[in-house]
Amino acid sequence: MAQILVIKIGKVQTLTFADGSIYETAIRKQPVSQVVIHELGAEGNEVALTKHHGGVDKALLFMADRSFTQLNQLLAENFSYDNTAIYGENFVVSDLNEDNVCVGDRFQIGDVVLEVSQPRKPCERLSKNTNNEGTQRTVFNSGLTGWYVRVIQTGTIRQGDEVVLLNRPYPALTIRHLNRLLSTQSDRQSLEQALACDVLAAAFKRSLQSQLAKIK
Repeated sequence: MAQILVIKIGKVQTLTFADGSIYETAIRKQPVSQVVIHELGAEGNEVALTKHHGGVDKALLFMADRSFTQLNQLLAENFSYDNTAIYGENFVVSDLNEDNVCVGDRFQIGDVVLEVSQPRKPCERLSKNTNNEGTQRTVFNSGLTGWYVRVIQTGTIRQGDEVVLLNRPYPALTIRHLNRLLSTQSDRQSLEQALACDVLAAAFKRSLQSQLAKIK
């Protein structure tokens, strides 16, 4: 049974990272026991870099508990998912991951309904926040990115809530598969299939179109 293990929200703050760089960021979200969900995300949660984060298609970010374990192994780290956010995640979930979650999946959590919109594209702030220059590259190359959702029905999500799959219209378009399409493993047919998906977020489609343009 898939379950919400941890909920995290955060405010924008000015952080000075270990390398001396200074950013306005809300990456270090803090655990809470429950949260009210509206169409643009979680109440009390802020977004700093609105060009790349937030909005209807990136309302909330999910990470798999399994992905934390795998990334710890790849990065030689010992990060815990139940404390301050490491990867900017809003939710950590059990039994769901990049291999069994698909774009377009609709999940019910309490009275909230969410729809998977795209994989997360890792940025350099992951490396800054972990003080590990390899984090951004490792998250991308491993495909352990987590995934964004859009809000279909508002309500409240509580720690421990069951995550119930309601609908899966695109079973071939897993998060892992979509991440792979941004790599050298992509091919024209697979890219065109993904681009035809009506619920895949426009921002991710633009990345796929750029990838398609590289294929002769």
